[in-house]
Amino acid sequence: MSSTAIEWTDKVWNPTVGCTRVSEGCRNCYAFALHDMRHAAHREGKKVPEQYAKPFKELQLMPDRLDAPLHWRQPCRVFVNSMSDLFHEDVPDSFIDGVFAAMGACEDAQRGHIFQLLTKRAARMLEYMRSRGHKAWNSRRLGTEAYPPRNVWLGVSVERQQEADTRISLLLQTPAAVRFLSCEPLLGPVQFPLPCRGSVFWSGLHWVIVGGESGPNARPMHPDWARSIRDQCQAAGVPFFFKQWGEWAPQGSPHDQRHGALSLDGGYQDLPKLPRGIGRHHDHRFATVYCVGKKAAGRLLDGREWSEFPEAR
Repeated sequence: MSSTAIEWTDKVWNPTVGCTRVSEGCRNCYAFALHDMRHAAHREGKKVPEQYAKPFKELQLMPDRLDAPLHWRQPCRVFVNSMSDLFHEDVPDSFIDGVFAAMGACEDAQRGHIFQLLTKRAARMLEYMRSRGHKAWNSRRLGTEAYPPRNVWLGVSVERQQEADTRISLLLQTPAAVRFLSCEPLLGPVQFPLPCRGSVFWSGLHWVIVGGESGPNARPMHPDWARSIRDQCQAAGVPFFFKQWGEWAPQGSPHDQRHGALSLDGGYQDLPKLPRGIGRHHDHRFATVYCVGKKAAGRLLDGREWSEFPEAR
């Protein structure tokens, strides 16, 4: 329920808190680490909000937060559940109904918020949107009934090809005005179907976000993984957003910090620091990546920022 540093949104809204790991992209989850650090502080008697009384793996419902977006005066993009997953198996359908009712009440011109829902549980999102979403979203709206929600963007997380193959097909079957992918942390190459006239895949996909992993124990992202997704999006006319390199970047000094060789298939090997004045012969089958930190790594891909957004549909 506050502003955020996440580049592709304006605010975060967490009507639920907590989650459990489901795939490799969850291994170094920032929300898990942040929450449990504050949970440890709570156990030590330090003054932190009551939501940290429980560990992150115990999902908590926050019904007092459901109406928060109705009080925001300026239209904004809202990332729903940056600290959870709305379609987690421990969130009752009735509570998801309340979230959709609140989002429906914010569609009018006065508020005009856009809600960005991101999940790794694409099967449950599909089931909910087909069976209950229509009634819940319209329950508090003042205008005529409509569906799917014009102000709700639905997305799935995709970190490798195997997640792409399972989650995207479910997303494409889900009723949504805007469907998007968050390929963060990108942990391997992802190849989509070739763009062609009348393609069900590309006509149903409206936005792609790519980012590398940040935080302790972050894994590097090969530059060509990001370039490939960008090039596929450009060929299909789909907006592309490059969020960050993360802790590792394709530029740095082999004399000063940890760096290594990363292959296209994800294999990584540390390289030794070099004495000043000594260069290295580069094997073009590998990318040299440098652990420079998120801030220094930045978000330039091939010399420019990519901050494209889909049009409201």
